[in-house]
Amino acid sequence: MRHPLFGAAVGALFTLTAQAQTAAPAGAYRINVATQPAASSDQLRIVVNTPPVREDQVTYVMPSVVPGSYSKKDYGRFVQDFVAYDDKGKKLKVKREGDNLFVIDKAKKLARLEYSVDDTWDAKQDDSYIFQPGGTNFDGGTAHPNFVLNHYGLYGYLEGYKMLPYEVKVQHAPELYAATGLPARRTSTEDTFTADSYVSLADGPILYSKPDTTSFVAGGARIGVAVVSEMGKVKARQVAETMRPMAEALGQFFGKMPVPRYEFLMYFPDFQTSTVINRKTGGFGAMEHSYSSVYFLPERDDTAALNDMVREVASHEFLHMLAPLNIHSREIGEFDFRDPKMSQHLWLYEGVTEYFAHLVQVRAGLTTEEQFRETMQEKIRDADKYPAGVSFTEMSRRILESPYDKMYENVYKKGALIGLLLDIRIQELTSGKKTLRDVMLALRDKYGPSRSFEDAQLIPEVVALTHPDVQQFFDRYVVGTEPLPLAEYLSKIGWNYADRAPAKVLAFGQLGFRYDEKKQEFQAAEVTPQTNAFGLQNGDVIVAVDGQPVTLQNAERQLRPLVEEPDAKTPVRLTVRRGTTTTEAKAVPREYEVEIRYYLKPSAAATPAQQALRQQLLNTKG
Repeated sequence: MRHPLFGAAVGALFTLTAQAQTAAPAGAYRINVATQPAASSDQLRIVVNTPPVREDQVTYVMPSVVPGSYSKKDYGRFVQDFVAYDDKGKKLKVKREGDNLFVIDKAKKLARLEYSVDDTWDAKQDDSYIFQPGGTNFDGGTAHPNFVLNHYGLYGYLEGYKMLPYEVKVQHAPELYAATGLPARRTSTEDTFTADSYVSLADGPILYSKPDTTSFVAGGARIGVAVVSEMGKVKARQVAETMRPMAEALGQFFGKMPVPRYEFLMYFPDFQTSTVINRKTGGFGAMEHSYSSVYFLPERDDTAALNDMVREVASHEFLHMLAPLNIHSREIGEFDFRDPKMSQHLWLYEGVTEYFAHLVQVRAGLTTEEQFRETMQEKIRDADKYPAGVSFTEMSRRILESPYDKMYENVYKKGALIGLLLDIRIQELTSGKKTLRDVMLALRDKYGPSRSFEDAQLIPEVVALTHPDVQQFFDRYVVGTEPLPLAEYLSKIGWNYADRAPAKVLAFGQLGFRYDEKKQEFQAAEVTPQTNAFGLQNGDVIVAVDGQPVTLQNAERQLRPLVEEPDAKTPVRLTVRRGTTTTEAKAVPREYEVEIRYYLKPSAAATPAQQALRQQLLNTKG
């Protein structure tokens, strides 16, 4: 980090020009983003040539919250030395209100704004640190120069002038390539990107890097992949081969892709040495956009584990093409970056999306029914960590407030379970004539990218598309605060569920492991010699499993089988270091009588009707 954009010798320039629509004031935004060759930190200089303003006072707004994010970001805190000028170069009075608002007097004379902006990846890693896929990175002087340009981290808009179209011109070093979902015209040293409003521009991040890109066609859509890998361990072609079966499965699920093009913008830091990893939170994941998604995922030596990680994260983000791109409320369609009003329907945007991400894979044969069931079991376990008796629609509407902001991750847990149970109920009530997928596609056809639904009308529309009794499901479990009827509904597809159930299991006993980052080793944790088959003590270092050294890259593959139920009584040999002594410990799984939490297994006595509903739901043969 800490290098000027594209290198000091290039002196690259970003230029953004907005052309006025007939309904908008004459004139346009013309924004220049240029490097400071002598800068000692990751900082860009912004010059905004503003359109004519009709008011005596106007506010320049940097976003507080952005679509796809459910926490405050306050991008204005990265803006410094903000100055406004008239057309003669005379300074106008500016009053800064909080982090994000710049109130400008004599605004009818306003011609230009100038300020500097820091990148977010290098900010202090505290509770206000911005998740990397939603931030900015300016790194031009390393072996892997790259620039993550989320537009809302660079510039804002004049209040009341947000919907002007934009044209972004970027002058760049010839060796750098811009991957983006925005329409683009390219030459060897200048790219031009267009968007019809600030909302659309904010929806189209750009990743500049030395090109490692590829693309393929699936479901009638051109799918692009661009990769930055700090140690060169991950290649775009490898990622594309992982994505292709999933993309084809999505095309089958949708009938055809909801968009003509889509870009995966992927950054893979080295876990050991990278300076841009948030060591406090981990910070790995992705952020969705309409025609692209930005990823921040660790490099991994284990190819299978890497592919599983990419597929797991990307399947969810990819499905956001359906919601909220094609199905969204007015709160999203007319997003207020300054003081956002949140939608009630995170159960739809995130919950159903997460459910579909796993449903699509099992229906396409990319995962098994057993894997799907285990995933749902894990979501039941995780959802139980959050407070009970909370309305999901109320939580969604107030997700930026305490205490609801601490419950956000539950949208991927309980939200996905809502999707599963709702799908079961719809198919049961309609005798298989309607599915949750059918409902979503009908809503897509009615609304699409440019039309918003009214928040209060969504649930009645879903009920109208399915069966009157579906209203009761929403009243009790989504709007209401009753616990999800897991045992009742899962039994409809021949799965037995219990919060607690006695069972006999094969296991190595009570085992846990933790990673000591300073020593770079895995240690036994929360164990006693009497409760595990290997006789491990807390702090024992696990050097190898069956002679295979344990590393950060392969640890999940090596250690996870030790804490999960094995298929057979196969012996395992551990190489263990205790203090300065290295020994070997060999053990065979033992049979334990235990009480299983969140028990979920297929019923041996499932009726033909239950089996048929399960096969219909998962589109599998039983």
